[in-house]
Amino acid sequence: MPQPTDPKSLRSPIIDPIVLALKSRRVIIALSALIVGLLALAIPEVQSVRSEILTLVITLALAVIGGYSIEDAARAGREHATLPENDLRELVKDVLTGLVDEVNVQPQAGKPTSVAVVIREEE
Repeated sequence: MPQPTDPKSLRSPIIDPIVLALKSRRVIIALSALIVGLLALAIPEVQSVRSEILTLVITLALAVIGGYSIEDAARAGREHATLPENDLRELVKDVLTGLVDEVNVQPQAGKPTSVAVVIREEE
């Protein structure tokens, strides 16, 4: 039987999503917080400060995950900031047109309905 040479055919539909998730910094932080939390619950000597430890671990994990999210958003913003001005103008026009289409003004009897989107160029 010939061996498949295509790497896609060697992929597992169950293992690959798990491996991709474990490559995420956010998932690793969440799993670490979960393990530390379970250890805090399992060790009887820390029972007196268990709630404080859990609060600290969860707060720290959420702060780090939030920091990673802000970092990723800033990176995406810098990448999109290099768009030419005309492309940005078209994107704004598309968003406004989509918004007007979503509102979908219902015509009333005897009243004409028209909506115009005007984008003025600043000089």
